[in-house]
Amino acid sequence: MFLNRLNDTEKTAFLQLAHYVARADGNLSADEKHIIEKYCMEMQIQDIEFDSKSFKLDDALAKINDKSSQKITLLEIMALIYCDDRFTKREQEVIKAVVDGFKINEAYITIFSAWAKSILGL
Repeated sequence: MFLNRLNDTEKTAFLQLAHYVARADGNLSADEKHIIEKYCMEMQIQDIEFDSKSFKLDDALAKINDKSSQKITLLEIMALIYCDDRFTKREQEVIKAVVDGFKINEAYITIFSAWAKSILGL
């Protein structure tokens, strides 16, 4: 919904993060694939080849410096997590790491979770 506001570097980092989060529970579902495709269309970029062995969460997060971009990233990642109606322990750990990496108040997890659930309900 807001991904078009990210710059090119942030878009690529966001896609890396989205692929990482989508696989965090050990299962890349069809719904998660579809959401990532929609993200690519919204950002008007091609999907990336994700390599889980070379992915480093801290490196991806470091490429998203702007506070507004960080909040957009967190919000969209929450929507990705809830698209399969589950919020696993591993996904919770990843979101906590994202919030810590961005130095964002943890209250945003609750706020963005509620928002993501309501949007996905539409």
